[in-house]
Amino acid sequence: MGEDREEGGRSLTRRGRLVLWAPVLLLLVFEFYLSSRPASAFPDIFHGVPQADKLEHAGYFLLTGFLAYRAGRYGERWSRSRAVTWIVLAAVAWGVSDEFHQSFVPTRSVEAADVAADVVGAFLGALAGEPLSRLLGLDRVRP
Repeated sequence: MGEDREEGGRSLTRRGRLVLWAPVLLLLVFEFYLSSRPASAFPDIFHGVPQADKLEHAGYFLLTGFLAYRAGRYGERWSRSRAVTWIVLAAVAWGVSDEFHQSFVPTRSVEAADVAADVVGAFLGALAGEPLSRLLGLDRVRP
């Protein structure tokens, strides 16, 4: 476990780590809420675009993956590879559990392709985490 943590630098306080993880938690809670709604509750934003819901899944989880990368990397001081690995594994677990949850919601369907879109989005967000954090100045967190 020690080799999966970056050495040097200052550790964040519990509050600082919470501030980094809070947006991830909020996005997941909101996503759970959205999954509880019938399909008819959503506007057709991408009217006429085939498989548009997969783009929505991937986009949502791209943001979630990026924020989780930032929290893991700079809050927990995980290595890049550890952060990406945990984010992908968490996206698989979340995606599967979310589809199971949707199986109980009227007018919602269960699709493996939704899980795949979640995982791809989270993976891309995690991959973009390091360069995007630097570009936006989000790699400088205060303890």
